[in-house]
Amino acid sequence: MFKISKQVDEKKKRIPAHNFGLIAVFGEQRLKEMPSSERAVLKQQHNNFGISKTHLQIALSKQLIKEGFNVLVVSDVSFMEELMQAKKMDDEGETNYRLLSGALSADVLIWNDIGKVSWTEARERMYYTIINERYRKQKPIVFNSNEDRGTLADKIGYAAASRLIGECGEYLLEAEGVDWRLKR
Repeated sequence: MFKISKQVDEKKKRIPAHNFGLIAVFGEQRLKEMPSSERAVLKQQHNNFGISKTHLQIALSKQLIKEGFNVLVVSDVSFMEELMQAKKMDDEGETNYRLLSGALSADVLIWNDIGKVSWTEARERMYYTIINERYRKQKPIVFNSNEDRGTLADKIGYAAASRLIGECGEYLLEAEGVDWRLKR
């Protein structure tokens, strides 16, 4: 999947053009919309929290870095907040450019909890900008979300979700299981 072949005087990186995602079977937003009497039962049946999605992403990122890939790991809430704050800064767009440049140029973007932040039109545009540019450059995004296909689209926008999920193909996994943090 990810490979670096060493040829005379240069390294050639082979990066898959497809994304890899772990999403919920039954999204967090959908759970929140359920009557409280049904919510606990559905959460028990379709838990997506604490099942080691982030752990797997970090393990993958460490391996990719070790093999020579440029990897950027972002957490949705803090990354989106930083981007929104950077747009307001009086630094001629320098901070915003630096943040976007890193997300767009990394060989692999690891995006933890995508869709976690509350929806706004400005955030939807930002999701689209990043996802679309990486799509155009055929650079993969490895992501996880506590949302399902439908609720993720509600949170990041339908065009962004179409590109993000559509580029996964067989590498989009719906995950659920025991919350290991609560099992301790």
